[in-house]
Amino acid sequence: MAILIPRYFLFILFWFLICSLTQADTLREYHQRKCNEGEEKSCQRAEAMLQGERLGDRIVELGDHFAGTVDRLKREENNKPILKDAYIDVLDDYFKSSSKKGEGQASNNEIFTLCAEHFHDYWRNRKMWWPTDEDGKPDWSKIYYYIVDHYYGYCLAITTL
Repeated sequence: MAILIPRYFLFILFWFLICSLTQADTLREYHQRKCNEGEEKSCQRAEAMLQGERLGDRIVELGDHFAGTVDRLKREENNKPILKDAYIDVLDDYFKSSSKKGEGQASNNEIFTLCAEHFHDYWRNRKMWWPTDEDGKPDWSKIYYYIVDHYYGYCLAITTL
């Protein structure tokens, strides 16, 4: 029995050593490596993931800009965001910036209003929290990101049913 413990210990030590030497890639890096090896499907996936990363970075930049220009007197009440109104402002800002690059989308105020009400109700009344900064004030940069995500992830899905 005394001989089995050292072998078991050596096996575990050897296993952890091997595992620590493996390279950790993101999924995009993995597909890029497979693409470089000649797999066409991985090339398509890597490109789609790269475009998604660029879009995410762009939304963060737009959110940071929006956070710096938002009129807190109009969009907050007792340190609570008025998300119904902000939703439409955010999407207008987002689509205006997209139209400069040729990717714009015509706004549909009826759909925007329904989505804004859903978003407001979900965050303010159901979840009862929203992204805040260190001072407890609404974090408009993150709210911007969540609004764009809600629009593409929920509203467009609902309208295409």
